[in-house]
Amino acid sequence: MPNKEIAVIFDTNSYRNLVNNKSIEQVQNEVFELKILESKKNIQAFGILAVGMELLGNLAEGAKGINFKDCLNGIFAMSNHCFDNNLNEPRIVPQPYLHITNSFFGVIPPEIEKRSKNMGGVIRDFKLDVNKAIEFHTNISTFEKINEYIAEEEKEFSNSILNMIEAAKQQIITKHPRIASRELKIKLLDFIENGLLEPILALAIMQATSISINANLPINELINRAFKLNLEYPLSVGFLSWVSYKIVHDNIDMHSKSSIEKRWNWAWDYQVTFVISDNTIADKEVILVTYDSDITEMLKDFGYYHKVFNLYQYLEYLKS
Repeated sequence: MPNKEIAVIFDTNSYRNLVNNKSIEQVQNEVFELKILESKKNIQAFGILAVGMELLGNLAEGAKGINFKDCLNGIFAMSNHCFDNNLNEPRIVPQPYLHITNSFFGVIPPEIEKRSKNMGGVIRDFKLDVNKAIEFHTNISTFEKINEYIAEEEKEFSNSILNMIEAAKQQIITKHPRIASRELKIKLLDFIENGLLEPILALAIMQATSISINANLPINELINRAFKLNLEYPLSVGFLSWVSYKIVHDNIDMHSKSSIEKRWNWAWDYQVTFVISDNTIADKEVILVTYDSDITEMLKDFGYYHKVFNLYQYLEYLKS
């Protein structure tokens, strides 16, 4: 890891593993010591909104739920780890949508910005007083609402991926109407693997964003911005392409129970990995701490092997 200023991002399971089976007091001490070690290495923690939502959503189970304790510890750890004492709020990285609207259209939609700030406020509440935060947000059904939002977003993400794959498949069938199933799969994998899908995905993202903010841009300008998106945030489309290839290659049924429980979670992996690139956050190089094998494999495939660590590797580096 280079000797420069670093922005570290923990995914959901990294926070859960960090504080597994600990008391709130132990979590507080653990994070306090972690931040001291990080400061010696010029490392500052930033939170991903999706990580906070995943942790908070699991609190809807209530205290008797099997995930409740670890996720409560996790959100408490996150709220302390990413907290900026000068600003009196957590350092939260904007969602991909806000990155795109701001970077490529110069617009920050008020409703989305407000939603992000509200979520930052919920995370902040756990830093200030855990018990009051649980009581207050249980009473106003915050956790249930987040859980419902997560389910809707995961379903929409899964359907979007499948629609993109189907559109690519139909392009091939149009050119080769009598193509056999096996040959169709080969051509589809080749289409995805050789990068032909990525410019289409980038343009689709730009068109969808343009429509959502009522920006009427000519197609040439959308193509130009799509090209820049692919350059500045390569995983904005690279992740979608990687997932599409995996679904086709492994014949994954995205509507199966196992996919709903595990692979629909790719929606949040996308948000976690979006900022991993050669760009910086607050002039700091970004690294990710995760045990997720899919994320690790994907980042290494895209040449970002030096930006991904598991929790054990990261802690060992801090102590070195």
